[in-house]
Amino acid sequence: MEQKKITLKDIAQASGYSLVSVHRAMNNKEGVSQAVRQEILRVADDLGYTTNYVASALKRRQVNLAVVLPESRDGGRYYFRYIWKGCNAARDEVAGYNLNVMEYAFSTQGDNSGNEQQVEILKNLYEEWGDRLDGLLTAPAINSPKLQCILARFSGKGVSVVLIDNDFEDCGRLCCIAPNDIYTGRLAAELMNLVLKGRKGTVLVAEGDELSWSHKMNLTGFETYFKEHNPHITILRAKDLRDEEANCRQMLKYFQEIPDIIGAYTMRARNTMPLCHALCRSGRQDEIFAVGSDLFPESAQMLRDGVLEAIIYKAPYEKGYQGFKVLFECLIKGNVPKSAAVSVQISIIMQNNIRFFEDFI
Repeated sequence: MEQKKITLKDIAQASGYSLVSVHRAMNNKEGVSQAVRQEILRVADDLGYTTNYVASALKRRQVNLAVVLPESRDGGRYYFRYIWKGCNAARDEVAGYNLNVMEYAFSTQGDNSGNEQQVEILKNLYEEWGDRLDGLLTAPAINSPKLQCILARFSGKGVSVVLIDNDFEDCGRLCCIAPNDIYTGRLAAELMNLVLKGRKGTVLVAEGDELSWSHKMNLTGFETYFKEHNPHITILRAKDLRDEEANCRQMLKYFQEIPDIIGAYTMRARNTMPLCHALCRSGRQDEIFAVGSDLFPESAQMLRDGVLEAIIYKAPYEKGYQGFKVLFECLIKGNVPKSAAVSVQISIIMQNNIRFFEDFI
């Protein structure tokens, strides 16, 4: 016996809402609250209702989505390049939908110019598109009240905002795509502590951007783990000098002047190569257990050559992919994420398993 085709009228009767409300909810239109929308979608799912989202999207007005991320070249080539790749892969998967995707890149320079560029891009986007913008995907450069304010303005206009890495919980964002940065730092520390086996000495940590909440939590997790499990270790922080060569010279100086350094860890991708170059120049690469951050061609080669013993991989490709897909699911299908914190998996990459990650380079 052929199963009855479920209609919007069936959903209205089962949910107790009007046919107008059901139509608005199923087509992601204004006029119903998010709670009502989710309840109607739940009932529709329980009844086995299916819809041709491509056809529906083509009938509706164009959905405008902005992607505002750090540049994929220069300093961004080690990390943000892969967020862009993941984002673009997700965009290509939904190319048949009526989406207008606008892409904007801002500088990754270590000074405040990148943050100012991001704020300026967002201000112009807000002024130009206003009520016509439906979704925004961005990665806050630093923890800036000015940036939080402009993001809150988008949310206040009904724009679905998805963040990557640095979160602003009070800006009204839909969610933030990120690993748990505290546990990222603790994972690196646990790995290093297992290898050091209770030895006394100093571990050099390349801090990252002091204005980045993500980097701060990473550092906190790393230091807290050693305080709890091996208090004999001294943590030496190497400040981010915002220039690769300057960071290399600083770490080289530490390696040359402090003989009891037995480990080194960098919590951001762009400091991984300065760490590796400093180790090689010092001649101490065989005696210092070095852990880098994230995977790109240069870091992969340093791992194969044994300069790096391991890489903490924070899945930038997955962040970009998930960020775009979350917005798509919300704007086209009306599906909101179950949590405001969407996690990605953190991995330890070593020589033996790097082949499983090479597709992401």
